[in-house]
Amino acid sequence: MKDNGATDGHTKLLRQFEEAFDSTQDARRDAERDRDYYDGIQYTAEELETLRQRKQPPVVSNRIKPKIDALLGFAKKKQMQPKAYPRTPKHEQEADSITDAVRFACDQARFDVVRMDAAEHLFIEGIAAATVTVEMRSGQPEIRITHVPWDRFYYDPHSRRRDFSDATYMGVVLWMDEDEAKRLAKDAAVVDGCYGETDAGEGETYDDRPKVAWSDKKRKRIRVLQHRYLENGKWHTCIVCKGGYLRDPQPSPYLNQHGEPECDLIAASSYIDRENNRYGDVRQMVSPQDEINKRRSKALHLLNSKQIKADMGAVEDVRQAREEMQKPDGYVEVMPGAMFDVIEQGSLVQGQFQLLQEAKAEIDASGVDPALSGDSQAPSGRSQEMLTQMGLAEKEVTFSALSDWCWRVYRATWNRVRQYWTEERWIRVTDDERNLRWVALNQQVPDPMTGQMTVQNPVAELDVDIVLEDGPDSVTIQAEQYQMLVELKKADPTIPTQMVIEASQLRNKDKLLETMQQGGIPPQVQQQMQELQQALQECQQQLQQAQQQAASKEGDLQVKAAELQLKSREIDLKEAERAVKLAELDIKRFEAETDRVQAMKPEPQPTQMEH
Repeated sequence: MKDNGATDGHTKLLRQFEEAFDSTQDARRDAERDRDYYDGIQYTAEELETLRQRKQPPVVSNRIKPKIDALLGFAKKKQMQPKAYPRTPKHEQEADSITDAVRFACDQARFDVVRMDAAEHLFIEGIAAATVTVEMRSGQPEIRITHVPWDRFYYDPHSRRRDFSDATYMGVVLWMDEDEAKRLAKDAAVVDGCYGETDAGEGETYDDRPKVAWSDKKRKRIRVLQHRYLENGKWHTCIVCKGGYLRDPQPSPYLNQHGEPECDLIAASSYIDRENNRYGDVRQMVSPQDEINKRRSKALHLLNSKQIKADMGAVEDVRQAREEMQKPDGYVEVMPGAMFDVIEQGSLVQGQFQLLQEAKAEIDASGVDPALSGDSQAPSGRSQEMLTQMGLAEKEVTFSALSDWCWRVYRATWNRVRQYWTEERWIRVTDDERNLRWVALNQQVPDPMTGQMTVQNPVAELDVDIVLEDGPDSVTIQAEQYQMLVELKKADPTIPTQMVIEASQLRNKDKLLETMQQGGIPPQVQQQMQELQQALQECQQQLQQAQQQAASKEGDLQVKAAELQLKSREIDLKEAERAVKLAELDIKRFEAETDRVQAMKPEPQPTQMEH
């Protein structure tokens, strides 16, 4: 059984929603009509029936939709990027890392799509809303930015500020299947208690599609409130239904820059009347749009209709005569001598067309200026841009509300980054068209002096100022001077390129100028080149030493080769001397043998003649 405190708290929260429901019914009904006019649904059922009975065509010349689409087009081109500025000089480098981190988180959450959805609702119904939350994906906290449609958003009807900063509660209406609701609830009886309850009042803005009340017994669906409310100066959150809590009230888990619980639901409105009803840019165009439709319809009806003035009995069949007069080739016979005149309605038609032109001029003046749609014959692009800025000045209230809403979303995104990105994390930055850049957050690096590990870019300890940077579509004096300087550069190439870069709005122009001052070589490349040159010198010294050593070794080898050759020659000489000695011995043996042979020969005998 619920205690009295829980019961009283639950009743109080339901009463807050019922208060918002009852107090904003007229504003929501008008907002639904504004959406219908944007979609081209500009006649009520009663008006269509009346026109049908008159046989008058229901003409719709929708001039609201192109005007709102033009505003959305300019909102899309007017890109507003977050930029972090340090609060102390020593955190300048960390501020750049925070800028990259916030932009990375918004890109991952596809905030550009959320922003355009919110801008559409802001221009039409007058309310933009989104939640900035955190969910775990693959073990890492990821920031999620979710658009909240205007017809699912409710708020404190006593709030009078456009940013809802004075609201004491806000919330989102959801429809949930019974099984899913019971999975969230601690007690299934809480869900069962939703059936049979009466609705908060008449109206259909917060109804399910198709429409139901607090519960749908056939489909087993119940209405659930994601409620945020202030208690003791701190934002709390819970999930509540008619039967009780699906998630108990607790302080908001998301902290602001001061470490206090903050509301994750961020909303804004375009205009507020004195009854606290919020509305968008369509509201002031509804009346002239009605006049345009009705006067065109009336003019066509007058052109297709004819009035007849005749004596009684001039024609036999009045109905047939009327039908024949509506035909281009109609033929009617009248009694001789009877009056039968067709009343010309040209003056009435002309009057309707004149009033139609005035109604068109009025809606053109109340919406986007015709110069924004390219209707103006501007003599130059600069003149066209100035006319565009003049036309947008009328919508400065709406664009200021959208800009402030974006800033608060960026600030909440940074708060989530600082609170939940506590581990080392690398993010990819693609602002350089030629190279990807990686930025480390909470990186563990050794201190060069002490050698101890320190944290680089500790996001939890940093705080910065978030500002918005308009996209390059903005016409400024700097942009005009830059364009003139570019034209002068084309005419006179001697103008230094450094002057052109200084006058530009390039994000990394400081690095470009630094590179140009250093001869066009980036510092990291110069350092690498110095290291390579030093390594080359060391290699040359090593080569010289090696050559000297090689030369010394080669000399030793030559000496050894000469010594070997000398020894070889000495051996050859000794062999030659030995051969000579052997030859001398052979000669001596031959001479000795010759002497021996001569000694053994007999002496010759004398002949008879000699006697």
